[in-house]
Amino acid sequence: MTNLRLHVLAAALLAGGCETSDDPGTDAGASVSCLAAESHSDFTWLEANIFQPSCGAFSACHKGAATDALGLNLEAGLAYDSLVGQPSLAQPGRQLVAAGDPAGSYLLVALGHRAGPLPPGGTMPLNNPLLCEPKLEAVERWIAAGAAR
Repeated sequence: MTNLRLHVLAAALLAGGCETSDDPGTDAGASVSCLAAESHSDFTWLEANIFQPSCGAFSACHKGAATDALGLNLEAGLAYDSLVGQPSLAQPGRQLVAAGDPAGSYLLVALGHRAGPLPPGGTMPLNNPLLCEPKLEAVERWIAAGAAR
């Protein structure tokens, strides 16, 4: 594990926040959805298998007014418009998802997949292990391919 990943994981574990995971305990291993992520980079799959179970299913986080998440609502049907081409409130001057530009997409920093200043409280999902590498790579592939709906 790289120093950045260790730092990010430590920050996430120390931060309070939403409790999430698609598998009880951890998302760092070879869960079914982690293995499936290796063959996906489409938004429909990402929304159902990453954004919903890890981000948008909790009232205190990315749901409704999302007051604990700088207003970023990632509920089903709202996640795409909340992410693509939208400014990051945690990192002014950057977009959450810059279509075709993974390096310019703050979402990848917030998820601990790229280096950069972290959002308040640490990496996403808060208070949980980082998403598994195949899921992070699926998000990056989606962004690189143009972040299509």
